[in-house]
Amino acid sequence: MNPFGVQNPEHVDAEYIAANFVEVLTDFPRLKEHGNTFVHGARGTGKSMLLRSLEPRVMILQEKAEKLRDLPFVAIHVPLRTADFGAPEFNRYKGYAVNAIGEHLLAMHIMLRIAQLLDSFQDEISAISASEFLNRFETLFMIAGGSIALGAASRSANDTSAFRRVAEVCERNIFEVRQYLVRQPFLHTETDYQGALAGFLDFLVPLAREVRALEGLPNVPLFVMLDDADNLPIPLQRVLNSWVSTRSTGDICLKVTTQLAYATMRTIDNRIIESPHDYAEVNLTAVYTASFDTYSGRVKEIVTKRLRNAGIQTSVEEFFPLDAAQEERLRLIASEITAEHEEKNADPESRVGPARVRDETRRYTVPRFMREIAGSSRSAHTYSYAGFRSLVDLSSGVVRWFLEPASRMYDRVISEGLETSGEVTQIPVSVQDSVIKDWSAEFLELLTRHSIEISDSQTDLTEGIESLHAHGHETVLYEQLRNLIEGLGRLFRGKLLDPKAREQRVFSVVLRDRPGQDLERVLNLGIRLGYLQRSDNAAKEALGGRRPRYILARRLGPHYKLDISGYAAHLSVMSGDLELAMRNPADFVKSRLRQDDSAENQFSLDLDGAKLEHSRI
Repeated sequence: MNPFGVQNPEHVDAEYIAANFVEVLTDFPRLKEHGNTFVHGARGTGKSMLLRSLEPRVMILQEKAEKLRDLPFVAIHVPLRTADFGAPEFNRYKGYAVNAIGEHLLAMHIMLRIAQLLDSFQDEISAISASEFLNRFETLFMIAGGSIALGAASRSANDTSAFRRVAEVCERNIFEVRQYLVRQPFLHTETDYQGALAGFLDFLVPLAREVRALEGLPNVPLFVMLDDADNLPIPLQRVLNSWVSTRSTGDICLKVTTQLAYATMRTIDNRIIESPHDYAEVNLTAVYTASFDTYSGRVKEIVTKRLRNAGIQTSVEEFFPLDAAQEERLRLIASEITAEHEEKNADPESRVGPARVRDETRRYTVPRFMREIAGSSRSAHTYSYAGFRSLVDLSSGVVRWFLEPASRMYDRVISEGLETSGEVTQIPVSVQDSVIKDWSAEFLELLTRHSIEISDSQTDLTEGIESLHAHGHETVLYEQLRNLIEGLGRLFRGKLLDPKAREQRVFSVVLRDRPGQDLERVLNLGIRLGYLQRSDNAAKEALGGRRPRYILARRLGPHYKLDISGYAAHLSVMSGDLELAMRNPADFVKSRLRQDDSAENQFSLDLDGAKLEHSRI
């Protein structure tokens, strides 16, 4: 079995989660606190695994408790699928109707998951308290305008638990509401909605209180984990924010994940929920961007655990070996740079300290090697990105971006019969490089494919939908993002090949002015799709504040033949620069390289003038 196989966290069982989840996130304890929490992160950063690791069955398997009653909290995972809440028929409704029906539908989805969880632990819950919970549910559901005919009819079935009957009522009601929404366009006259309208404070909170009272459960707040909340249309995001604003954390704690596309923090009455009063906030992408060692350590633990589960005792560094010949050449180049500085240090006026020598060796070794192989053989693609550390760099803080290529490499070794004695003990460098090259190139190809598919499938069903997803589903935005990425990649490659450039290892830009609406949409789309990451960069000016820094995903490094190792410098740009890149990447690269070359020459003249003035003194 492939130890790096990537599976949808929603579809795997508790045993899989318990065996493969690694808890190394520094902010993980915050998720366990009794309070509302938003967890932001790009697709693949492990948000769903993070939530599912808090489920009762997983925690018991991890020996954090023996029974349900011993847990510090009871957590219910509720995936928010686009198919459930983003369908076109739901988006036709405006105003109070969409708020009321949408809130009811969301509440019923949550109640369904609660009932299913309790049913799976029915042997640990007393029958009397389960029956009381069922009665309380039916009372509140009828008050909300719902029908419990199904629940009453099934009371005589001895093989149906109280919690299963609650789940049946919820499933049937969700189906009825969806049918009402779907059938409205086919009716000659719009019919009034006659179904239930359950809410947060009058339905979910009282039932969460009943869960706390169940014999066999801990008397603690219920953790409701809402996964991928940016799949909700904006009106339902406002409903969810309204739930957060009630601060009902004594009974329900909301743990909400988003894929960096949550469109609003306003409630249905237009108030803004704020941290830390209403919720805590964790941004996984920012955590991994700011602290590479934290992320690298997490990946190493994840990979080690997967290898051990597969019976492979090799270390991660041995399993993903480096290109030995390339490493030797890099060591020689580093020695050459050190020797050059030792020669310069013979002149007292140009002497630099050992820290400066180490810094320049780190910054210029790989660029010099890349220029060397590009100039001599015209085959810069032969640069090897093999090795565990390189694969961690390429994954850009997205765990799935490590596991996906690793899984392909493992399959390639098996299919080509490269394993030893029937066991894979390492991934050859040639296999690593081949998979990495294809995996990097196809990421950029996805943008072109998205543009074509969207253009061909555009229908009037999506017109007028007021959501962030609607802005992203415009062909022009994908084309502009493709151009922007192309411009940045080619510019960074140009800087890398310029031996006169002060900063040769560049992987990000800092935007020095406020972007226009079109540019901001393209940048946000790039962040949401994982082509860019955003962090804040402190301005050098005393009153400059902080500027947004946009980092190119290192997964694109092999495609543009860039140095992905370690820290890289950034370039300062204006909105006009990036807008030009969106329209014409080639003109952007030419203009910027010419501009930077002029600045480098001016910098050199300034240094020469300073040296001359110094000699006169």
